[in-house]
Amino acid sequence: MDSMSMEKRSRLIEEVCEKCPATCWGQKSMCNVHNLHVGKIESCPEWEKLGEAVAEHATSAIDRTDGVVQAAKVAFDSYTDMVMRAEEEIKDYSFNLREIERIRLSLEEVGGSLGSAYGIEAALPNGKGTTSDKTQREVVRRERNQKRLQKLTESILRVEQAMERIASERERIVLECIMEGMRMNVIAKHLGISRSHFHEMKRNVIKKMALAMYGNDQLQAG
Repeated sequence: MDSMSMEKRSRLIEEVCEKCPATCWGQKSMCNVHNLHVGKIESCPEWEKLGEAVAEHATSAIDRTDGVVQAAKVAFDSYTDMVMRAEEEIKDYSFNLREIERIRLSLEEVGGSLGSAYGIEAALPNGKGTTSDKTQREVVRRERNQKRLQKLTESILRVEQAMERIASERERIVLECIMEGMRMNVIAKHLGISRSHFHEMKRNVIKKMALAMYGNDQLQAG
């Protein structure tokens, strides 16, 4: 602290020397330790202690601020991801319904073929790469389709249950049109509003749906 600015020296004198028992502050402004006027002292261990305390406090404050900023960023990223997932599921609603029907029909067909394989054919000797291999492939495919069917069904239910919480009739119309796969400009024209107004409505209703669909998950994660 040899090249200390006048402003910093003044602050240290006020904060340290004024309270230091080694000075006669208010009388001669002399330091009994340095045997000098406080204005002529170049450095002091007490000043350094104060500087270290200030630096530590500043570092701690920065760390706390960084922690708050990081937590806010994580929360924002989580919220953004939640809204994007909700919008994707809403847009895929009609496709998911068709896909569920297709998978169900496929599972029924697979069930029939598996039944025949487990019947008379299952009792016959099989060569390598014949009926037994085909049956195994069908089993694997059936399990994969069942998992996908469950995932799609959960998505459908999630959208439908969240939609019940949308009170505004116009927002429900916006949702239904999006779920049916209608184009944005067509929906705006159908509602008799501008595209900018429609995008505002869409943004608001998607946010409401996202909170209804994933809000509890985000709260539990937080």
